[in-house]
Amino acid sequence: MRPTIIPAALLSLIAIPVAAQEAPAPAPEAGALADMAQQMQDPERQRDLALVAQTMAEVLLDLPIAPLAQAAAEMAGEEARQIAPDLTLRKLAPEAGELSGEIGRSAPRVMQAAGTLAGALAAMAPTLREMAEQMARALPRKD
Repeated sequence: MRPTIIPAALLSLIAIPVAAQEAPAPAPEAGALADMAQQMQDPERQRDLALVAQTMAEVLLDLPIAPLAQAAAEMAGEEARQIAPDLTLRKLAPEAGELSGEIGRSAPRVMQAAGTLAGALAAMAPTLREMAEQMARALPRKD
């Protein structure tokens, strides 16, 4: 298994609860985006999130794969392959153990970039809102 597949697998497991939400959250207001940008750029918060993400990765690496494979096969309407009940991602791909450290090192940089983006969107929010209103006025309505 290539190391790039493992982060994608872990992210997909983390994304499942997000995808299960029934309705998308409303768009955040400019003030909320500015607050989020400030929080994401806070070094202490970055360290905290990096530690949480690193810990989650360690836990996910040690979860047995068999129950997940069984559930995925059932959802697909297929028969699951036989997998050793104690097989984990860490055992399947020993180099995956480096993943949690990489997440810990990368999380602050990713949060800094996301905070910068949120700050830019907050600054652009009034202009984007005005542009959307102009487009809504300019487009013909279907009644």
